[in-house]
Amino acid sequence: MSALDPGARELIAFEGPVQCEAAQGAANLVLRAGLTQLLFSGASGAALPARLDNVRVIEIAGDAQDGLRRFRIESPGLTLALQARHVQLHRDAAAEFYRAVPPVQVPLRLRLGWALLLTALRVPGVAALLRKLRGSP
Repeated sequence: MSALDPGARELIAFEGPVQCEAAQGAANLVLRAGLTQLLFSGASGAALPARLDNVRVIEIAGDAQDGLRRFRIESPGLTLALQARHVQLHRDAAAEFYRAVPPVQVPLRLRLGWALLLTALRVPGVAALLRKLRGSP
C-alpha cells in the first residue's frame, strides 16, 4: 500500500475481510466490514471484487469535476481509482452508547410483580375482576 499523497486524506482503514456490493439506489457502492459501512453515492470508475482484505479508502484532494470527488481504494495487490458524488461512513454506536448510559436496575420484586400481572391478564375474566376490585367502570 502506498503512502498518502500531499493533500490526500485517509477516510477509513478496514482490517480483515471487507464485502464489496454494487447496490441500486442512492448509495450504489457499499464497503462493509463488521458493523461499519462505507457508502458511495454516484460511484463510477471501479469494478470491485465481491471481497477484499485490509482495505484503505483515501480521498484525493483536488478540484472536483462535475461535482465528483476522487477516491483511491487500496488493498494488498490492488489499487483502484473511484469517483463519487458523496460518501457516508456508518458505524454502529451501540457499544459507545451503552458504555455512556448505565443500564437500568429494576428490582426483582418489581419484575416478578409485572410478570405475574401480565400472566394473570391472559386468563379470561381476570381483567374485568381487577377493574371491579379497583372500582373502575
